[in-house]
Amino acid sequence: MRTQSGKAETKFEARNPKHEIHPPKAGKNSNDQNPNVQNKARAKISIQIVVALLALAICLSACAGKSGSSQFYVLSSLPQPSLSAAEGKVIGVFPVSMPDYLDRPQIVTRVSENELKLDEFSRWAEPLKDSFTRALVQNLSTILNTAKVIKTTQSTGSLMSLQVAVEVVQFDGALGGDVVLIAKWGLFEADGKKLLLGKASTFKEPTGAATYEALVAAESKAVAALSREIAEAIKTRK
Repeated sequence: MRTQSGKAETKFEARNPKHEIHPPKAGKNSNDQNPNVQNKARAKISIQIVVALLALAICLSACAGKSGSSQFYVLSSLPQPSLSAAEGKVIGVFPVSMPDYLDRPQIVTRVSENELKLDEFSRWAEPLKDSFTRALVQNLSTILNTAKVIKTTQSTGSLMSLQVAVEVVQFDGALGGDVVLIAKWGLFEADGKKLLLGKASTFKEPTGAATYEALVAAESKAVAALSREIAEAIKTRK
């Protein structure tokens, strides 16, 4: 076939007289047109996101474990020398009673007269009333220089010459401030029924530092002060 200019057209020119070559439209390649390929790509991205989230969760958990580890404390007693086991009468100490706000594993500090704070990561290693009773027994043994001071109950009273009972009214303090111990205590006859002496005492000890270790150390000193007062009363009864 010839054109007006007299040149012959090729078969290709005859079919596409404008000589246009249309590029493929965007997004219409073979991969985009294949649903299986698209699904695999989405699945791969989802797996990558899940892996990243798991790594982040593990990292956060590890960090929380480091910063949130608990510290455990006990009350300490006076230095224990060699005690005389042969001399002296047996003195019993009833388990110390505590108010409910102290009957918990968290150490309690006082923010104000009517506000208390419980620290989830600063805890007693045992019930506070048990720690208090043990420290009291050991302190009395040290001050009275006898091993015959023991923890007792009502049923073992007949074996004692004297029994000690303590009721704690307040036992807390402020970090960096003072520890306050208010206690009612009494000396009873062997059967634990007849009260020989009753008293209410208040002790205050400075912590010296705004730490729980300093707070517990000051509380131990307050228990020691109470122990000395009770020991002096016992001596007058001998």
